Amino acid sequence: MIHASPPISLRFPEVRQSSAVPVSYEGTPMLSRDFVSGLAAISIGAIYLVFAYGLRTSALDDSVGPGGMPRAYGWMMLILGLMIAAGSIIKHIRSGAAPDLGIEWKGQGRRVVWAAGLLAIGALYIFGISTLGYPVAIALLLAAVSLYQGARPGVQIIAIGIGGAAFLWAVFVLVLGVSMPKGLFILL
Repeated sequence: MIHASPPISLRFPEVRQSSAVPVSYEGTPMLSRDFVSGLAAISIGAIYLVFAYGLRTSALDDSVGPGGMPRAYGWMMLILGLMIAAGSIIKHIRSGAAPDLGIEWKGQGRRVVWAAGLLAIGALYIFGISTLGYPVAIALLLAAVSLYQGARPGVQIIAIGIGGAAFLWAVFVLVLGVSMPKGLFILL
């Protein structure tokens, strides 16, 4: 004889509004930093996957192929973004109250400008590497980022640039055999 089990009762906290995008009680979209970061990670991961799946394969490739690691990175970024955005939604639902977005986003403009400065330094490195060569470009990059982070100008910055460039050159060129742009050092 088969006995029916009693119905399962799940109790969830009451939520005043329910939608795919969290909404504050005033009806405006709740764009917390976590939610926006999750959406950004999802977008970056999706774009990365488009390019990773576009890589051509060759008959000489191994089983993973040239797109194996980029695909893995893209999927990890996409999944991480989903987890961050879902966590933000769950946090909002559990709290039952809209966060104070004025406090949460306070000072973020300065951080965006600061990040844009780092991006500009990186862009200058990318544009300068073919002309200056890897050793000079990476030395300047290390010194510029150190100064941008607040290090005092001096001999230490020069040592960080030259020492870091020598170390990275040795690792990539001598140990790993990766060909790097020579730039100014092409005659050597």
